[in-house]
Amino acid sequence: MNDYLLEAVGWIGSALLVYSVLQTRFLRFRVLNGIASGVLVAYNAVVGVWPMVGVNAVLVFIDAYFLWTLRRDKKQAKAFTFVAADPALLGWFTARFGDDLARFHPGYAPLETPAAEAVVLFHEDRAIGLAAWRRTTADDAELLADYVIPAYRDFAPGGFVYSPAGPFRHAGVAVLTAEQPTPAVAAYLGKVGFKETAPGRLALTL
Repeated sequence: MNDYLLEAVGWIGSALLVYSVLQTRFLRFRVLNGIASGVLVAYNAVVGVWPMVGVNAVLVFIDAYFLWTLRRDKKQAKAFTFVAADPALLGWFTARFGDDLARFHPGYAPLETPAAEAVVLFHEDRAIGLAAWRRTTADDAELLADYVIPAYRDFAPGGFVYSPAGPFRHAGVAVLTAEQPTPAVAAYLGKVGFKETAPGRLALTL
């Protein structure tokens, strides 16, 4: 291989490795880190730097393991749970993630929205999201928020939130509607089964 091309491969692998550690989402970090480590395994093998071959080979294995566990956890509802959110818990969550929450649900103020019910979502022992709704009838409700912090969006918790084990079914909600969701939220809700029933209005039968 041309020396300049080989050197370029080394620099590309190093740059990708640095870029990977800047990621806030687990899946993206592990994928980029694994690719970068694989490139550096090849580069260091060619130039004969065997300690670095060993280090990067271990990193490839570690990234592959965590990608496998991520895929496994996506399918395991037992990895998720929820607790009813009182004002203290909502205040804590909003203080930490309120700005990002407002990007997706600008009309929802956790401590100020009247007649709202809310739960905080957990993955194992970490608070990862918030779901909130307001009753419109005894069995129906309007979705106010379905939010997950950036690091856990790759875990696809929506499959749990709208499942029989999730908070809406647990609360006895039969039909859930979303009024004028932001484009990003509308796209997400479409993926978890919501259907458009009127312009700007989505609904899901649970």
